[in-house]
Amino acid sequence: MHKLTFFPSGNADTTLIELSNGINILWDYANMKNLNDINDKRCNLSEELNKRVTNDYDIVTFTHADRDHINGFSDFFYLEHAKKYQDNNRKKIKELWVPASVLIDNQADDEAKILKTEARYRLKNKKGIKIFSRPKKMKDWCDKHDDISYEDVKHLFIDAGKTINEFNLNEHGLEFFVHAPFYSESQNLDRNKSSIVVQVTFDDRCKTKLILGADSTHEVWQDIINITRKFNNSDKLKWDIFHISHHCSYLSLSNEKGNSITLPKDELNWLFKNQGNVGARLISPSKPIPSIGSIEDLDNNPPHRQSAKFYNSVADSLNGEFLVTMQHPNDRSPEPIVIKIDKTTCSTLEKKIKSASNYMGNTTIPRAGYHDN
Repeated sequence: MHKLTFFPSGNADTTLIELSNGINILWDYANMKNLNDINDKRCNLSEELNKRVTNDYDIVTFTHADRDHINGFSDFFYLEHAKKYQDNNRKKIKELWVPASVLIDNQADDEAKILKTEARYRLKNKKGIKIFSRPKKMKDWCDKHDDISYEDVKHLFIDAGKTINEFNLNEHGLEFFVHAPFYSESQNLDRNKSSIVVQVTFDDRCKTKLILGADSTHEVWQDIINITRKFNNSDKLKWDIFHISHHCSYLSLSNEKGNSITLPKDELNWLFKNQGNVGARLISPSKPIPSIGSIEDLDNNPPHRQSAKFYNSVADSLNGEFLVTMQHPNDRSPEPIVIKIDKTTCSTLEKKIKSASNYMGNTTIPRAGYHDN
């Protein structure tokens, strides 16, 4: 059985993938909790992860270098480039996955600069790293560094439209298909537009499909969808679990918020209305959804209630669920969202008895998934 955990960290992302064979994959790390504020309901991410993972991480992915995806990572992980990050209490990263933008970002500071330095160190040593996308800018970047030859490290790059060859369904019960980033060489660096987006497929009998959407904008999603359909790869956009982009921002659906509901671009409407399987779950890694007329509703958030209304309508049409990390099981005491995946039930949502430490059981939503006989 595999397990997915989505953590309540406000408008921030961390997803843990625990495979049945013991492999641990972390998708972003953002510890946003203010330990000095007793009213802060966001989880203490380091404590939550240490409850679940006692050994090191096989893969740690940072989809991009914005604070809400990397905050506090240099306090938690063992980093190879400097001894100050190497005490025994830190978790080691066997392989680091980052977009090329992490390396070519000239505006990186604070945690982003530390991540850039770690990625550069691993690339220089030609191991323990995978770089997503290889724009011409990346080759030019290598050419400017005498100690890094592009020809020597190009095998460490993975392009959009490819499957990551380290994993396969038969051996690992897992497949990664890369949708983004891809680059237009003429555009300026934009972290959100250059973030990592993948479809993950679990197991070889009951194929459960997860899309991890990072902070992609609607323009990026339109490109992903149009390119994928052009190459007759629509199956790579099927989903049972969808990690919603950019904390339920309307900008991941359209350039217009809408008064009562965000009406997505045609491509996004197809993605959600046509590609989701029955019983699908949509996960919003965000603060609670604001109510109409509230102070939060008037602010320029995400999350936006208009986009949440669209996602709710998708969940209803698929007999599924729309879940918000800071509202699960309620907004008074948010807990991590845990979804189990096995070869027979596809996915179950783990639930707790209120104010108790033991699980009351699981809820399974039947779906018309992909089953191999």
